[in-house]
Amino acid sequence: MNPPTPSHPGVLSVKGLESDVEAIRRIDAVKTVLRVLTKTTGLRLAVVARVTPESWTCCAVLDQMGFGLRSGDTLAVTTTFCNTVRTLATPLLVNHASQDPRFKDHPAPKIYGIESYVAVPLYRRSGEFFGVMCALDAKPADLTEDTLEVFRHLGDLVGHQLEQEEAMNERDTQLLSAHEASLLREQLMGIVSHDLRNPLNAISLAAATLMRRSDLDDRARRGLRRILDSSDRANRLILDLLDFTHVRTGKALTVKPKTVDLHEITQQVVDEVQLTSPGRTLDVVCEGNARGRWDPDRIAQVLTNLLTNAVQYSVAPARILVETRGEAGEVVLSVTNAGTPIPPELLPVLFEPMTRGTTEGTERRSVGLGLFIVNQITRAHGGHVEVVSTVEAGTTFRVHLPRGG
Repeated sequence: MNPPTPSHPGVLSVKGLESDVEAIRRIDAVKTVLRVLTKTTGLRLAVVARVTPESWTCCAVLDQMGFGLRSGDTLAVTTTFCNTVRTLATPLLVNHASQDPRFKDHPAPKIYGIESYVAVPLYRRSGEFFGVMCALDAKPADLTEDTLEVFRHLGDLVGHQLEQEEAMNERDTQLLSAHEASLLREQLMGIVSHDLRNPLNAISLAAATLMRRSDLDDRARRGLRRILDSSDRANRLILDLLDFTHVRTGKALTVKPKTVDLHEITQQVVDEVQLTSPGRTLDVVCEGNARGRWDPDRIAQVLTNLLTNAVQYSVAPARILVETRGEAGEVVLSVTNAGTPIPPELLPVLFEPMTRGTTEGTERRSVGLGLFIVNQITRAHGGHVEVVSTVEAGTTFRVHLPRGG
Protein backbone atom coordinates (compact mmCIF):
# COMPACT_ATOMS: atom_id res chain seq x y z
CA MET A 1 0.00 0.00 0.00
CA ASN A 2 1.40 3.43 -0.94
CA PRO A 3 1.60 5.93 1.92
CA PRO A 4 -1.32 8.40 1.82
CA THR A 5 -0.64 12.00 0.91
CA PRO A 6 -2.35 14.09 3.62
CA SER A 7 -3.93 17.37 2.66
CA HIS A 8 -3.50 18.99 6.06
CA PRO A 9 -0.20 20.53 7.23
CA GLY A 10 1.56 18.62 9.95
CA VAL A 11 0.10 15.23 8.97
CA LEU A 12 2.76 12.59 8.23
CA SER A 13 2.43 9.14 6.62
CA VAL A 14 4.33 6.00 7.70
CA LYS A 15 4.04 2.25 7.30
CA GLY A 16 4.50 1.38 10.97
CA LEU A 17 1.89 -0.12 13.30
CA GLU A 18 0.07 -1.68 10.34
CA SER A 19 -1.26 -4.54 12.40
CA ASP A 20 -2.94 -2.22 14.94
CA VAL A 21 -4.45 -0.12 12.18
CA GLU A 22 -5.68 -3.26 10.42
CA ALA A 23 -7.18 -4.65 13.63
CA ILE A 24 -9.35 -1.54 14.09
CA ARG A 25 -10.15 -1.39 10.39
CA ARG A 26 -11.61 -4.91 10.51
CA ILE A 27 -14.09 -3.95 13.24
CA ASP A 28 -17.28 -2.98 11.43
CA ALA A 29 -18.79 -1.47 14.58
CA VAL A 30 -16.14 1.28 14.63
CA LYS A 31 -17.69 3.03 11.63
CA THR A 32 -21.05 3.13 13.37
CA VAL A 33 -19.50 4.35 16.61
CA LEU A 34 -17.77 7.24 14.83
CA ARG A 35 -21.05 8.29 13.21
CA VAL A 36 -22.76 8.21 16.61
CA LEU A 37 -19.97 10.36 18.07
CA THR A 38 -20.31 13.09 15.45
CA LYS A 39 -24.11 13.16 15.74
CA THR A 40 -24.08 13.11 19.55
CA THR A 41 -21.47 15.85 19.98
CA GLY A 42 -21.96 17.92 16.84
CA LEU A 43 -18.20 17.72 16.28
CA ARG A 44 -17.22 17.03 12.69
CA LEU A 45 -14.11 14.87 13.06
CA ALA A 46 -14.12 11.50 14.90
CA VAL A 47 -11.04 9.31 15.21
CA VAL A 48 -9.76 6.07 16.75
CA ALA A 49 -6.01 6.48 17.13
CA ARG A 50 -3.19 4.20 18.24
CA VAL A 51 -1.16 6.27 20.68
CA THR A 52 2.26 5.40 22.07
CA PRO A 53 4.88 7.57 23.79
CA GLU A 54 6.58 7.85 20.39
CA SER A 55 3.74 8.04 17.87
CA TRP A 56 0.14 8.86 17.01
CA THR A 57 -1.42 6.79 14.24
CA CYS A 58 -4.92 7.09 12.79
CA CYS A 59 -6.68 3.70 12.76
CA ALA A 60 -10.18 4.82 11.75
CA VAL A 61 -11.60 8.24 10.91
CA LEU A 62 -14.87 9.97 9.98
CA ASP A 63 -13.91 13.38 8.59
CA GLN A 64 -16.76 15.81 7.91
CA MET A 65 -14.51 18.81 8.46
CA GLY A 66 -12.08 18.40 5.57
CA PHE A 67 -9.14 17.95 7.91
CA GLY A 68 -7.50 15.55 5.44
CA LEU A 69 -6.78 12.72 7.89
CA ARG A 70 -6.86 9.16 6.61
CA SER A 71 -6.35 5.71 8.09
CA GLY A 72 -2.64 5.04 8.52
CA ASP A 73 -1.65 8.71 8.79
CA THR A 74 0.41 9.86 11.75
CA LEU A 75 0.85 13.06 13.74
CA ALA A 76 3.67 14.07 16.03
CA VAL A 77 2.30 12.67 19.28
CA THR A 78 3.37 15.66 21.38
CA THR A 79 1.19 17.95 19.25
CA THR A 80 -2.04 16.09 20.09
CA PHE A 81 -4.57 16.25 22.90
CA CYS A 82 -4.53 12.43 22.71
CA ASN A 83 -1.08 12.45 24.29
CA THR A 84 -2.61 14.14 27.33
CA VAL A 85 -5.23 11.38 27.52
CA ARG A 86 -2.44 8.79 27.34
CA THR A 87 -0.34 10.50 30.00
CA LEU A 88 -3.21 11.04 32.45
CA ALA A 89 -5.00 7.77 31.54
CA THR A 90 -8.32 9.56 31.91
CA PRO A 91 -11.06 10.99 29.64
CA LEU A 92 -10.66 14.58 28.51
CA LEU A 93 -13.13 17.29 27.47
CA VAL A 94 -12.06 20.64 25.97
CA ASN A 95 -14.69 23.12 24.70
CA HIS A 96 -12.56 26.10 23.67
CA ALA A 97 -8.86 25.27 23.68
CA SER A 98 -7.46 28.72 22.84
CA GLN A 99 -9.42 30.20 25.74
CA ASP A 100 -8.76 27.34 28.18
CA PRO A 101 -5.91 28.16 30.62
CA ARG A 102 -4.85 24.51 30.48
CA PHE A 103 -4.48 24.35 26.70
CA LYS A 104 -4.18 27.87 25.28
CA ASP A 105 -0.48 27.24 24.63
CA HIS A 106 -0.96 23.64 23.51
CA PRO A 107 0.25 22.77 19.96
CA ALA A 108 -3.16 21.38 18.93
CA PRO A 109 -4.95 24.75 18.58
CA LYS A 110 -1.82 26.46 17.30
CA ILE A 111 -0.83 23.89 14.63
CA TYR A 112 -4.13 22.25 13.71
CA GLY A 113 -6.62 24.92 14.73
CA ILE A 114 -8.48 22.48 16.98
CA GLU A 115 -10.73 24.21 19.53
CA SER A 116 -13.07 21.47 20.81
CA TYR A 117 -12.08 17.96 21.78
CA VAL A 118 -13.57 15.08 23.76
CA ALA A 119 -11.93 11.67 24.21
CA VAL A 120 -11.66 8.46 26.24
CA PRO A 121 -8.71 6.03 26.48
CA LEU A 122 -8.91 2.56 24.89
CA TYR A 123 -7.30 -0.54 26.40
CA ARG A 124 -6.29 -3.98 25.16
CA ARG A 125 -7.67 -7.09 26.87
CA SER A 126 -4.37 -7.35 28.78
CA GLY A 127 -5.04 -3.94 30.33
CA GLU A 128 -2.34 -2.31 28.21
CA PHE A 129 -3.14 1.17 26.91
CA PHE A 130 -3.98 0.99 23.19
CA GLY A 131 -4.98 4.49 22.19
CA VAL A 132 -7.76 7.06 22.14
CA MET A 133 -11.23 7.43 20.72
CA CYS A 134 -11.99 11.11 20.20
CA ALA A 135 -14.16 13.68 18.46
CA LEU A 136 -12.87 17.18 17.65
CA ASP A 137 -13.62 20.32 15.69
CA ALA A 138 -12.11 23.63 14.65
CA LYS A 139 -15.10 25.38 16.19
CA PRO A 140 -15.64 25.82 19.95
CA ALA A 141 -18.34 23.64 21.50
CA ASP A 142 -20.55 23.59 24.54
CA LEU A 143 -20.26 19.99 25.71
CA THR A 144 -21.02 18.82 29.26
CA GLU A 145 -19.57 16.05 31.37
CA ASP A 146 -22.57 13.92 30.40
CA THR A 147 -20.98 13.64 26.96
CA LEU A 148 -18.07 11.77 28.50
CA GLU A 149 -20.45 9.12 29.82
CA VAL A 150 -21.60 8.39 26.27
CA PHE A 151 -17.95 8.24 25.18
CA ARG A 152 -17.11 5.80 27.97
CA HIS A 153 -19.83 3.37 26.89
CA LEU A 154 -18.86 3.58 23.24
CA GLY A 155 -15.19 3.27 24.20
CA ASP A 156 -16.01 0.08 26.11
CA LEU A 157 -17.73 -1.24 23.00
CA VAL A 158 -14.70 -0.55 20.79
CA GLY A 159 -12.38 -2.01 23.43
CA HIS A 160 -14.48 -5.18 23.59
CA GLN A 161 -14.47 -5.49 19.79
CA LEU A 162 -10.71 -4.96 19.75
CA GLU A 163 -10.33 -7.73 22.33
CA GLN A 164 -12.40 -10.10 20.19
CA GLU A 165 -10.44 -9.17 17.07
CA GLU A 166 -7.08 -9.79 18.77
CA ALA A 167 -8.32 -13.09 20.22
CA MET A 168 -9.46 -14.23 16.77
CA ASN A 169 -6.18 -13.15 15.23
CA GLU A 170 -4.28 -15.07 17.91
CA ARG A 171 -6.35 -18.19 17.24
CA ASP A 172 -5.79 -17.82 13.49
CA THR A 173 -2.05 -17.52 14.08
CA GLN A 174 -2.05 -20.63 16.27
CA LEU A 175 -4.08 -22.57 13.71
CA LEU A 176 -1.73 -21.46 10.95
CA SER A 177 1.29 -22.50 13.02
CA ALA A 178 -0.32 -25.87 13.76
CA HIS A 179 -1.13 -26.32 10.07
CA GLU A 180 2.41 -25.41 9.05
CA ALA A 181 3.82 -27.81 11.66
CA SER A 182 1.55 -30.57 10.37
CA LEU A 183 2.70 -29.96 6.81
CA LEU A 184 6.33 -30.01 7.96
CA ARG A 185 5.78 -33.33 9.74
CA GLU A 186 4.20 -34.81 6.63
CA GLN A 187 7.08 -33.57 4.49
CA LEU A 188 9.57 -34.99 6.97
CA MET A 189 7.82 -38.37 6.92
CA GLY A 190 7.91 -38.31 3.13
CA ILE A 191 11.62 -37.54 3.09
CA VAL A 192 12.41 -40.21 5.67
CA SER A 193 10.19 -42.93 4.21
CA HIS A 194 11.12 -42.36 0.58
CA ASP A 195 14.23 -40.26 0.05
CA LEU A 196 16.25 -42.03 2.75
CA ARG A 197 14.91 -45.57 2.71
CA ASN A 198 15.26 -46.05 -1.05
CA PRO A 199 19.05 -45.48 -1.17
CA LEU A 200 19.48 -47.54 2.00
CA ASN A 201 17.58 -50.42 0.43
CA ALA A 202 19.77 -50.12 -2.66
CA ILE A 203 22.90 -50.26 -0.49
CA SER A 204 21.62 -53.32 1.37
CA LEU A 205 20.67 -55.11 -1.86
CA ALA A 206 24.05 -54.38 -3.45
CA ALA A 207 25.95 -55.55 -0.35
CA ALA A 208 23.85 -58.72 -0.06
CA THR A 209 24.44 -59.48 -3.74
CA LEU A 210 28.20 -59.07 -3.36
CA MET A 211 28.19 -61.29 -0.26
CA ARG A 212 27.01 -64.21 -2.41
CA ARG A 213 30.13 -64.10 -4.53
CA SER A 214 32.55 -66.98 -3.98
CA ASP A 215 35.74 -65.11 -4.82
CA LEU A 216 35.68 -62.74 -1.81
CA ASP A 217 38.40 -62.91 0.81
CA ASP A 218 37.67 -62.58 4.53
CA ARG A 219 38.56 -58.89 4.62
CA ALA A 220 36.05 -58.06 1.86
CA ARG A 221 33.35 -60.13 3.55
CA ARG A 222 33.90 -58.32 6.85
CA GLY A 223 33.60 -54.98 5.07
CA LEU A 224 30.36 -56.02 3.38
CA ARG A 225 29.07 -57.35 6.69
CA ARG A 226 29.68 -53.94 8.29
CA ILE A 227 27.82 -52.26 5.42
CA LEU A 228 24.84 -54.57 5.88
CA ASP A 229 24.86 -54.06 9.66
CA SER A 230 24.98 -50.27 9.28
CA SER A 231 22.16 -50.18 6.74
CA ASP A 232 20.04 -52.46 8.96
CA ARG A 233 20.55 -50.12 11.93
CA ALA A 234 19.71 -47.10 9.78
CA ASN A 235 16.52 -48.78 8.56
CA ARG A 236 15.49 -49.59 12.13
CA LEU A 237 16.10 -45.98 13.12
CA ILE A 238 13.99 -44.76 10.19
CA LEU A 239 11.15 -47.07 11.23
CA ASP A 240 11.34 -45.72 14.78
CA LEU A 241 11.34 -42.12 13.54
CA LEU A 242 8.31 -42.76 11.34
CA ASP A 243 6.44 -44.36 14.21
CA PHE A 244 7.47 -41.57 16.58
CA THR A 245 6.23 -38.89 14.16
CA HIS A 246 3.00 -40.83 13.64
CA VAL A 247 2.29 -41.01 17.37
CA ARG A 248 3.24 -37.36 17.95
CA THR A 249 0.59 -36.28 15.41
CA GLY A 250 -2.03 -37.84 17.70
CA LYS A 251 -2.53 -41.03 15.73
CA ALA A 252 -2.38 -44.56 17.09
CA LEU A 253 0.13 -46.98 15.63
CA THR A 254 -1.46 -49.26 13.06
CA VAL A 255 -1.33 -52.98 13.75
CA LYS A 256 -2.55 -55.85 11.57
CA PRO A 257 -3.14 -58.81 13.89
CA LYS A 258 -3.23 -62.37 12.68
CA THR A 259 -2.76 -65.73 14.34
CA VAL A 260 0.96 -66.38 14.88
CA ASP A 261 3.30 -68.27 17.19
CA LEU A 262 5.44 -65.98 19.33
CA HIS A 263 8.05 -68.73 19.78
CA GLU A 264 8.65 -68.75 16.02
CA ILE A 265 8.86 -64.96 15.75
CA THR A 266 11.27 -64.84 18.67
CA GLN A 267 13.62 -67.44 17.22
CA GLN A 268 13.62 -65.72 13.83
CA VAL A 269 14.46 -62.29 15.30
CA VAL A 270 17.14 -63.72 17.60
CA ASP A 271 18.79 -65.43 14.60
CA GLU A 272 18.81 -62.14 12.67
CA VAL A 273 20.27 -60.14 15.57
CA GLN A 274 22.83 -62.87 16.22
CA LEU A 275 24.16 -62.41 12.67
CA THR A 276 24.79 -58.71 13.31
CA SER A 277 26.31 -59.39 16.77
CA PRO A 278 28.67 -62.33 16.19
CA GLY A 279 30.59 -61.69 19.41
CA ARG A 280 27.52 -62.01 21.64
CA THR A 281 25.67 -65.03 22.99
CA LEU A 282 21.88 -64.93 22.76
CA ASP A 283 20.11 -67.70 24.67
CA VAL A 284 16.47 -68.48 23.90
CA VAL A 285 14.01 -70.23 26.24
CA CYS A 286 10.48 -71.00 25.03
CA GLU A 287 7.79 -72.38 27.34
CA GLY A 288 4.11 -73.16 26.95
CA ASN A 289 1.64 -72.27 24.23
CA ALA A 290 2.70 -68.98 22.58
CA ARG A 291 -0.02 -68.68 19.93
CA GLY A 292 -2.15 -65.57 19.72
CA ARG A 293 -3.34 -62.74 17.46
CA TRP A 294 -0.65 -60.12 16.96
CA ASP A 295 0.97 -58.18 14.15
CA PRO A 296 4.09 -60.29 13.47
CA ASP A 297 6.07 -57.41 11.94
CA ARG A 298 5.31 -55.14 14.90
CA ILE A 299 6.19 -57.85 17.44
CA ALA A 300 9.45 -58.45 15.58
CA GLN A 301 10.09 -54.70 15.83
CA VAL A 302 9.53 -54.84 19.60
CA LEU A 303 11.94 -57.73 20.10
CA THR A 304 14.55 -56.21 17.74
CA ASN A 305 14.51 -52.96 19.70
CA LEU A 306 14.81 -54.78 23.04
CA LEU A 307 17.64 -56.96 21.81
CA THR A 308 19.47 -54.01 20.25
CA ASN A 309 19.10 -52.19 23.55
CA ALA A 310 20.44 -55.20 25.47
CA VAL A 311 23.47 -55.52 23.15
CA GLN A 312 24.27 -51.82 23.46
CA TYR A 313 24.13 -51.67 27.24
CA SER A 314 25.99 -54.87 28.07
CA VAL A 315 29.42 -56.12 27.12
CA ALA A 316 30.78 -59.46 25.94
CA PRO A 317 31.04 -62.15 27.11
CA ALA A 318 27.86 -61.48 29.12
CA ARG A 319 24.94 -63.54 27.78
CA ILE A 320 21.58 -62.13 26.80
CA LEU A 321 18.57 -64.23 27.71
CA VAL A 322 15.37 -64.13 25.63
CA GLU A 323 12.28 -65.89 26.98
CA THR A 324 8.78 -66.43 25.64
CA ARG A 325 6.37 -67.95 28.12
CA GLY A 326 2.77 -68.85 27.40
CA GLU A 327 0.34 -68.21 30.27
CA ALA A 328 -3.43 -68.50 30.62
CA GLY A 329 -4.54 -65.29 28.91
CA GLU A 330 -1.30 -63.86 27.64
CA VAL A 331 2.20 -64.54 26.41
CA VAL A 332 5.12 -62.85 28.15
CA LEU A 333 8.20 -61.90 26.16
CA SER A 334 11.26 -60.96 28.20
CA VAL A 335 14.83 -59.87 27.46
CA THR A 336 17.49 -59.91 30.21
CA ASN A 337 21.03 -58.58 30.11
CA ALA A 338 23.76 -58.01 32.68
CA GLY A 339 25.42 -54.64 33.05
CA THR A 340 25.06 -51.34 34.87
CA PRO A 341 21.52 -51.14 36.27
CA ILE A 342 19.16 -48.36 35.24
CA PRO A 343 19.10 -45.57 37.86
CA PRO A 344 15.83 -45.69 39.86
CA GLU A 345 15.01 -42.06 39.02
CA LEU A 346 14.96 -42.91 35.29
CA LEU A 347 12.56 -45.82 35.54
CA PRO A 348 9.36 -43.68 35.56
CA VAL A 349 10.38 -41.90 32.33
CA LEU A 350 12.21 -44.73 30.62
CA PHE A 351 9.58 -45.14 27.90
CA GLU A 352 9.49 -41.46 27.04
CA PRO A 353 11.15 -40.49 23.74
CA MET A 354 14.81 -39.44 23.78
CA THR A 355 15.39 -41.19 27.13
CA ARG A 356 18.19 -43.65 27.79
CA GLY A 357 18.61 -45.91 30.78
CA THR A 358 22.28 -45.07 31.24
CA THR A 359 24.97 -42.84 29.86
CA GLU A 360 27.07 -45.88 29.02
CA GLY A 361 27.00 -47.62 25.68
CA THR A 362 28.79 -47.78 22.39
CA GLU A 363 29.01 -45.61 19.34
CA ARG A 364 26.07 -47.61 17.99
CA ARG A 365 23.73 -46.08 20.54
CA SER A 366 20.43 -44.84 19.05
CA VAL A 367 18.70 -41.48 19.56
CA GLY A 368 16.55 -42.98 22.32
CA LEU A 369 13.32 -43.93 20.52
CA GLY A 370 13.57 -47.72 20.79
CA LEU A 371 11.85 -48.18 24.16
CA PHE A 372 9.26 -45.54 23.32
CA ILE A 373 8.31 -47.53 20.20
CA VAL A 374 8.33 -50.80 22.19
CA ASN A 375 5.80 -49.30 24.61
CA GLN A 376 3.60 -47.85 21.86
CA ILE A 377 3.44 -51.12 19.90
CA THR A 378 2.69 -53.10 23.05
CA ARG A 379 -0.10 -50.70 24.01
CA ALA A 380 -1.52 -50.94 20.48
CA HIS A 381 -1.89 -54.69 21.15
CA GLY A 382 -3.62 -54.06 24.48
CA GLY A 383 -0.56 -55.06 26.51
CA HIS A 384 1.97 -53.39 28.77
CA VAL A 385 5.71 -53.35 29.42
CA GLU A 386 7.52 -53.56 32.75
CA VAL A 387 11.19 -53.32 33.65
CA VAL A 388 13.24 -54.57 36.60
CA SER A 389 16.87 -53.50 36.95
CA THR A 390 19.27 -54.49 39.77
CA VAL A 391 23.00 -55.07 40.15
CA GLU A 392 22.47 -58.72 41.07
CA ALA A 393 19.88 -59.78 38.48
CA GLY A 394 20.67 -57.37 35.66
CA THR A 395 18.02 -55.60 33.59
CA THR A 396 14.88 -57.38 32.39
CA PHE A 397 12.19 -55.98 30.11
CA ARG A 398 8.91 -57.95 30.13
CA VAL A 399 6.31 -57.45 27.42
CA HIS A 400 2.83 -58.72 28.35
CA LEU A 401 0.77 -59.49 25.24
CA PRO A 402 -2.91 -60.56 25.57
CA ARG A 403 -3.60 -63.44 23.23
CA GLY A 404 -6.46 -61.60 21.58
CA GLY A 405 -4.13 -58.95 20.13
